[in-house]
Amino acid sequence: MGDIFARPYRQDDREDLKSLFEEYPYNDLRRYRIITREKQIAYLLHLFEKSVREGKAWVAGEGAKITAVSAVRPLPWDSSIFGIQMGQISFFVHRGRSSPAKVNLRLIETMMEACRKEGFRHLNIRLDADDIALVHLLEGNAFYLVDSIVTYIFIPARQELGHFKPLFTTRPYRPEDHEEVLRVALESYRNFFGRYHADPHLPNEKCDYLYQQWAEKLLTGGIADGIMLAERRGKIVGFLGYKTNKDILESTGVNVVGGGLGGCTSEGLGAYPTILETAMREQLPLHDMMDLETQLNNVNIIRIYQKLNCEYARAKYTYHAWLS
Repeated sequence: MGDIFARPYRQDDREDLKSLFEEYPYNDLRRYRIITREKQIAYLLHLFEKSVREGKAWVAGEGAKITAVSAVRPLPWDSSIFGIQMGQISFFVHRGRSSPAKVNLRLIETMMEACRKEGFRHLNIRLDADDIALVHLLEGNAFYLVDSIVTYIFIPARQELGHFKPLFTTRPYRPEDHEEVLRVALESYRNFFGRYHADPHLPNEKCDYLYQQWAEKLLTGGIADGIMLAERRGKIVGFLGYKTNKDILESTGVNVVGGGLGGCTSEGLGAYPTILETAMREQLPLHDMMDLETQLNNVNIIRIYQKLNCEYARAKYTYHAWLS
């Protein structure tokens, strides 16, 4: 035992972090049954190195032993929309239940103080729902819950895809569809209540504008590798963007495709199951597996995942903090 410390990460800390990553019990991929434990650790190391490239990192421990590490990256796109400097705690790994709470607390306090000095006004973090100890520490340090996300996975080599009766025609997106799909996106997200809307510090009109710009990014190639559309009588009434998870592919060699932004108009009510099933049947022969996310209270989408024979993989909480 010894004194508690928290300080900026140094390159010579890298070897010490490997053992920490091996002990971390909340790895995002721990229920991805075709990804080995060794590859899960490689994924953590990859994410950490990416976080260091994009922002700044800190380590904490007791005596000479590092037992926790975190990183923050700036969010220039979000910052431009809300007009304040915003950041994300992109990485927070500790030893789980054996990790001293006082060490994790020192790391949180050190990290937040550094962010204040650099002008950050707003932070977000997404953490595993099993990590109750970290939840308690964050809630005691100005963080507040704004969202809960569940992830389902499908592994074609081990599962048989379910089926919905097709009520709509589907086809891939074409560039000439841009304005029509944007119209669908704006209508489907008009009354959407996401984590930004749940934040009392962020104006609703700017939250609405963020999702509008998100849809624009989807169509211009910023956040999707492909887009599937649904039509009724030749009119576009729904869409779904999907993308290969490059972090998983680069660190493990496992090719995972995931669903991204999607939505339907009132005329497209019931189109989403057909769009999703079509996209999965098209993409799964090209990938090792698929993972799909939605909000915990989005019961209709969760039932669609279940009917397609996807299996539950994890839940995560999203927290925001306002740094005064």
